[in-house]
Amino acid sequence: MKNIIIGTAGHVDHGKTTLIKALSGIDTDRLIEEKKRGITIELGFAHIPNDAGYNIGVIDVPGHEKFIKHMLAGIGGIDFVLFVVAADEGIMPQTREHFEILNSLGIDDGIIAVTKTDMVEEEWLEMLLEEVDDYFRGSFLEGKPVIPVSAATGEGIEELRAEIIAKCDRENKRREEKELFRLPVDRVFTMQGFGTVVTGTLMDGNVRVGDDVVLYPEGTKVKVRGIQTYGKDTDVAVAGQRTAINLSGVSKEDIDRGDVVAYTDAVTVTSMIDAELSIFSSTERVVLNNSRVHLYCGSDEVLCKVILLDRDALSAGETAYAQLRLEEPAAVRRGDRFIIRFYSPIITVGGGRIIDALPAKHKRNRPEILAGMDILSNGTIDEIIYAKACERRFIKQKELACELGLLTHEMKAAAESGIADGSLVVLPDDTIVSDSKITRLREDMERIINDYHADNPLADGIPRQELLSRLKERWFTDDGRLVQAVLKYMMEQSFIEDRGKSVAISGFRIEYTDEQKALKDKIEAMYSGAGIEMVKNDEIFALYKDVRIVRAILEDLESEGTIYKVNPSYYIDRTAWDKAVEAARTLENEFTLAEYRDSIGTSRKYAAELLPAMDKAGITIFDGEKRRTVK
Repeated sequence: MKNIIIGTAGHVDHGKTTLIKALSGIDTDRLIEEKKRGITIELGFAHIPNDAGYNIGVIDVPGHEKFIKHMLAGIGGIDFVLFVVAADEGIMPQTREHFEILNSLGIDDGIIAVTKTDMVEEEWLEMLLEEVDDYFRGSFLEGKPVIPVSAATGEGIEELRAEIIAKCDRENKRREEKELFRLPVDRVFTMQGFGTVVTGTLMDGNVRVGDDVVLYPEGTKVKVRGIQTYGKDTDVAVAGQRTAINLSGVSKEDIDRGDVVAYTDAVTVTSMIDAELSIFSSTERVVLNNSRVHLYCGSDEVLCKVILLDRDALSAGETAYAQLRLEEPAAVRRGDRFIIRFYSPIITVGGGRIIDALPAKHKRNRPEILAGMDILSNGTIDEIIYAKACERRFIKQKELACELGLLTHEMKAAAESGIADGSLVVLPDDTIVSDSKITRLREDMERIINDYHADNPLADGIPRQELLSRLKERWFTDDGRLVQAVLKYMMEQSFIEDRGKSVAISGFRIEYTDEQKALKDKIEAMYSGAGIEMVKNDEIFALYKDVRIVRAILEDLESEGTIYKVNPSYYIDRTAWDKAVEAARTLENEFTLAEYRDSIGTSRKYAAELLPAMDKAGITIFDGEKRRTVK
């Protein structure tokens, strides 16, 4: 069954609510104050019965200028608009404001209902219809059905109903895949015996009773206890339905209009948005850089500052790239539409489209930033993914899929295409980076290693942990797994090589001066000549004035396998160490230190240094009195 959401629009007291009641039998004004004042204050909801097999939901919005924010909370999720103009008044201020809002929100279809025809003469109605035709010429409503109606007499109601049903036979632009599910909350209440209930227009995906979902932007985990669509219990709700969800695990006080119910990682929680921003052609106001405005997106309202990226002011009819810096986090997706209103006085002035839901903080008047905005606004999905993979911020495939509103398999297919042509790399931890970013990362790594060698000329490489620490600092990340993943990739590509505790640029070799080479040869000969009776480090360090050079030579000899580190005080010739180990292995059963000393033909002093080193290496096991070798 196809699901369609209609939204009303038009000036206050033009008969929107009365018309919906005539079409559906439902009075959408439910508040006492609405009954008393005779105007719609809050969003109202109805559904139109039909035999055509459609679920037709209706969102009735307030027309009064004081309640525009309530109108904005519901109008963004509609498929087409039922635009109402009263025959006795014609085009009025909120007619214009609502129409500009619909344009900014990307609404592209609708029906015009000219109401209260019973209150005017035929000649007046003809003039009014011409006025309506002139006003909507050149817009998305040009050429759309214009139906004169009277809820009082019933004139035109069935014709309007038929046009609505005909309009429902349209391509479904909503995506119903489960992982895309999100429902912006436009109402929350408590129902006795059930608990917390939220309502909204199900924008994308589907949800089932029993599903585990998340309440954003807080990130509260909740469970779907029950679902209703159009007043009936159901096990599943799909995109395009007005939906009520009974949630367990959260109280009414913890939910606000504007929150979003979605699956884990299905929306992006952000405090900054890059946008394509347009100012209404009818407004007299100018948006200055750093202006404070109200942002309306989905059912949410949040204050933000407008940072114009290529100018100081944005006037009527103009469009520009801007960064919106929010005062509170919001849950959004790239491509979402929004409206802005001035902070004071509260006047609707424009709207736009989110082109980046999680951007970096931009500096103004930078050509490279504006060029990137062009790609994010007008590029193909492959171009956009490449642009995001080039950014300094690291992003995983799953996060990018969420930000762009892609399914997991769509993101994977796009990444595989990029990997095939060499433009993208997916690291072992699922981080996605561009070829140009890999080049920058490699250059960063080489610079850090080379700087280390400048201070430590005889080191065979930079200690691994020091390299990781410096990379974290340089890349502004605390993600140890990410840095390890980059390191692993660079080793797999032979950009760098693993030397045990250190890391070096592939092919790097220590370059000794003649003096240092002679010192190295002398130290190597001392260890070779000492054999089992090792040389203490103090004797080695006494050979040369610069202890750092001696230490570097020892580390180099160790990495080459020429000597073996017994403990902080002793190294031993590697051949002598192997003989010492073999001597321990030839002793049967358990043995004492003295028995080992005699078998190897050395003094107790050296045996007492060697055996604990074998314990530490897992060659022998010591029980406090005797040792045995590990077979």
